[in-house]
Amino acid sequence: MAEANVAAASLFGADGRLCSADILAPPEVRARIEVAVLNFLAALASPSSPAISVLPLISRSSANCSLRSGLLNDVSSVYLSYTFCKRSLTHNPKAFVRVWKVMEMCYKILGEGKLVQQRELFYKLLSDSPKYFSCQRHVNQAIQDVVSLLRCTRQSLGVMASSRGALIGRLVLHVCSMISQNIS
Repeated sequence: MAEANVAAASLFGADGRLCSADILAPPEVRARIEVAVLNFLAALASPSSPAISVLPLISRSSANCSLRSGLLNDVSSVYLSYTFCKRSLTHNPKAFVRVWKVMEMCYKILGEGKLVQQRELFYKLLSDSPKYFSCQRHVNQAIQDVVSLLRCTRQSLGVMASSRGALIGRLVLHVCSMISQNIS
């Protein structure tokens, strides 16, 4: 029963179906961020019981995952059911604030029409809010929380995961042959 209350308090509501992250255009992601902020402010302004202590997020634990195989093709997808976890202001206030800071930065990035790598986002957040982001792990966790909260992909947020040494763009290789001389 408590899970139903958390689902009802979610920023976008929930039902008993499986959920997945949507691939969205930047204006749609920005609209979802605006809705999240407006709902947050409405909760703050509520005269009956202002309660902002919990962000209901879809649980990303392995117990909440299921695999679906495609009917017409070999494509399989991983889905999360509507089991919720909570990011609490009272138990972990920095993690709670990190979610809002990442949403703010993603909103700016999408407004500029850019994409950033997770590492680049870490440096932006480190310079903007060093009190909340002291390591890459904090950013990664907050990105996952935002994806869960907004139900969109990381790419939709304007954030890319990239392995070290990855290159994007036109690449021209020049091969130099070295002639070794045998000196007798």
